[in-house]
Amino acid sequence: MAVLEQLRMEWGRFLEHLSAKGLQVMVSHLHASELMACSPQGLVELGCCRKFSYEELFHDADLLAREMADFYKLPLRVTVRYDAARDACTREKSLFTMFQELSESNEVVRYLIQEFGGELVY
Repeated sequence: MAVLEQLRMEWGRFLEHLSAKGLQVMVSHLHASELMACSPQGLVELGCCRKFSYEELFHDADLLAREMADFYKLPLRVTVRYDAARDACTREKSLFTMFQELSESNEVVRYLIQEFGGELVY
């Protein structure tokens, strides 16, 4: 448990470290992920709430493990899991849905639509 807390405390710095090494794509996928567990043997479980991020991180798990081991100075291995339940809860809204909600909730947008006959184009 102590190792997991250490990983979480330094996670932001680790992501900055990866960005500085030119691994921005990996960092963007890690933002859609969460450190779930770390075994006493150094197996880090990473949960992804987006299928695409899971697939990319699963493919790059060895590179991620090497980078984590180098940054944290610990013998770490990585396993990546797809969290389908969390994915369903956090699924991004479609552009159509966001525009519809904006036209219903934003006073400025609503005024423009009512007074000038405008519409949101997407």
